[in-house]
Amino acid sequence: MRNYEHGGDVYAEDKRPVDFSVNLNPLGMPEPVLEAAQKAAAEELSYPDPFCRKLTAALSERYGVPAENMLCGNGASDLLLRLCAVLKPKKVLVPRPGFSEYERCASLFGASAQYYDVLGKTSKQVTEEIKKKLTWAPPDCAQTLAATAPQMLFICRPNNPDGSMLSAEQVADIAELCERIGTLLVVDECFLEFTEGKSAAEFTKDYRTLVIVNAFTKTYSMAGLRLGFMFCSDEELLDKAYSFASPWSVSAPAQAAGIAACKERDFLQKAREFVRVQRDFLRENLADLGVKVFPSEANFLLLKEPDSLRKDGGKGARELLAERGIKVRDCRSFAGLDDTYIRIGVRTEEENKALIEALKEILNG
Repeated sequence: MRNYEHGGDVYAEDKRPVDFSVNLNPLGMPEPVLEAAQKAAAEELSYPDPFCRKLTAALSERYGVPAENMLCGNGASDLLLRLCAVLKPKKVLVPRPGFSEYERCASLFGASAQYYDVLGKTSKQVTEEIKKKLTWAPPDCAQTLAATAPQMLFICRPNNPDGSMLSAEQVADIAELCERIGTLLVVDECFLEFTEGKSAAEFTKDYRTLVIVNAFTKTYSMAGLRLGFMFCSDEELLDKAYSFASPWSVSAPAQAAGIAACKERDFLQKAREFVRVQRDFLRENLADLGVKVFPSEANFLLLKEPDSLRKDGGKGARELLAERGIKVRDCRSFAGLDDTYIRIGVRTEEENKALIEALKEILNG
């Protein structure tokens, strides 16, 4: 049976809901990015560049990473799958709760997952737990540490779905350990540019086992165009990852849009400020309603509905909001969470107010 566990599936709806289940930039796609995609779609008659030469040059200028140390793909999830296809890991270490694609992609190649907990933990506590789980081995184990360690470790910064985040320096600390024991550290920074945090991309030059994965999906509202990229100084790994996809996995419109997006620095700063203001508005009003809101540095919030909502065996917040034309993210696909948790993206001021009003109606009976 085909199973879809993510947000944004609005195509089966008779009427399009207000979609809080995805966490795209509430300011939408910048006009120059849209124009570049439209122009490429209208004018480009040849196959797209299989090596994304102009796009990698633009990314190199933007992030300060050599073009030969990057690979573009059909979104971040495509690149995650390719990395798992290359390594075929037996054991992976993933966050709990965390983006389900880490575990799903690895499991397709026979991996089993171990978890490190992030919810309600400080970044220091998370860092220490990761390091302990990377170096743990049975007391009577005669095998080397490298043989017992996970082959892959996934870190999401900020973490999806709760919005907590390790610093770049904490990532570097973990990367140093991963380099010594031979674990590939995959750091997902798809939401990072909604925060004031710096990328860990600069550390790829120091650690060959460090991979940074990012995408234009969230920050530029390019979900439909599908464009991701990753940085790694192990060029052999990148070459192998390239071979696990069609040569034309990145369309000409997506490449053109990505090149234009690399120039939109002011747009991102404006988006960061907008998200911060609206996230604070949502958090304060939700807390006033008795909803548990987890601290977040991202453009989304993880919520725990009040226990009183289902005291008589009634419907949960997700179902009741859906009846009012508002779609939120079902969190059951995140390890450690059940259907009393929902995730909401930060949207426009008008939509955020509508969500608060709907929840007031629901929680006040």
